Amino acid sequence: METAKEVKQGLRKNFFTVILLAIAGSIIYGLAYFRLYYYDAYIATYHLTNTQMGSLGSAYGFMGLVSYLIGGILADRFAAKKLLVFSLIATGLGGFLHLFFTSFIALFLIYALWGVTSLLTFWPALLKIVRMQANEDEQSRAYGIFEGTRGITNVIHMAIATAIFGFFQKQITEASGLRWIIIFYSVIPIVCGFAFLFLVKEPTRSAEDASGEKLKLQDIVDVLKMPAIWIIIGLMFTSYTFNMSIYYFTPYASNIIGTSAVFAAVVTVLAQYCRLVAAPVGGFVADRFSKSTVMLGGFVAMGIGTALMLAVAGISGQLQIVLLIVAASIVYLAMFSNYGLFFSFMSEGKIPLRLSGIAIGLASTLGYLPEVLAPLAAGNILDRYAGNTGYYIYFGIMIAMAVLGAVLCVVWGRTYGKRYKEEMRQKAAEQSAVENK
Repeated sequence: METAKEVKQGLRKNFFTVILLAIAGSIIYGLAYFRLYYYDAYIATYHLTNTQMGSLGSAYGFMGLVSYLIGGILADRFAAKKLLVFSLIATGLGGFLHLFFTSFIALFLIYALWGVTSLLTFWPALLKIVRMQANEDEQSRAYGIFEGTRGITNVIHMAIATAIFGFFQKQITEASGLRWIIIFYSVIPIVCGFAFLFLVKEPTRSAEDASGEKLKLQDIVDVLKMPAIWIIIGLMFTSYTFNMSIYYFTPYASNIIGTSAVFAAVVTVLAQYCRLVAAPVGGFVADRFSKSTVMLGGFVAMGIGTALMLAVAGISGQLQIVLLIVAASIVYLAMFSNYGLFFSFMSEGKIPLRLSGIAIGLASTLGYLPEVLAPLAAGNILDRYAGNTGYYIYFGIMIAMAVLGAVLCVVWGRTYGKRYKEEMRQKAAEQSAVENK
């Protein structure tokens, strides 16, 4: 049995590793998504239509849906560190391919390649190795620190990319600006990959985890039979719906509230700054009290924030703008607090470490479905119902997701959460008895 001192040392000893994993978990996605921030310049430089531009995202997203579960199986078969190193270097090399092959077909294949290297061989392995850096009672803060650091890294590398684009756009052309952004986002993952060879240690695998080398079909069946994984998927799906829906706060602010386009954009950008605080704080509070209780509070706050967002349309004057910012901030803080907790539930739900790759892959495949479904639903609703009506309907769906997520939190708290608390109390009592002898 671990002593109290040993429990505290788990994450503390591996804090630097979690930071490195988070940095890699942010920078590897720069190549796949930078085109969205330089949309017009990208289309003009590579002579694409809007449909072709969307197809690049579809190629990447489709590979993601296919990759998560397969990637989870790979994460349980192979050393996580080797998968991460391969993914980072291969993704960077794909960026250099982008510099020399720029036809639509070539770009389509490159984005599909990134779907493999940054999702199939990377994401499940990354989350599994993060889990292995902390003890059971530190899982929430480990993932919270991980997500918070990813947020900080996003802000930094996006600022650097913007500076690069601005400099070369002004000095030469937009095309040169894009080429240097691609070079930046290609070099950094490769550097991270080689750095991982020396700075990141492969976590020691227990006898139970080592059995993952002999993964069988029955292992997948065993995961599918676990009620805990399906509750986790439900929590992910309902919460991630908000992650994919906050982008509609911008058109709501400009088209319905009547703010300027710049201010409306700021409403969405605010999310990245809320992430810096919400993810780590949510993780620490969840480990201190209860994962399901903190996430329940997150769902309640998201529902209230969204309802307040709707109410803003009926208010006028300066108060309307203030409440708009308040409503958006409430949603962002709660959303990113929840986002950092998803995979920490696996330890509390007694999902074996040797099967955590499969579990993460399955949860990611189904839990992240809103990435495909939310934009389709929102677009259809907003096209069909003009003005306030479309937003009222879609935001109403978001509130319904918050209610469903809250119910799942209550179910978890009364089952797995309750058992976990009882086990922790029993361990504490046993430890106290040993110390008093």
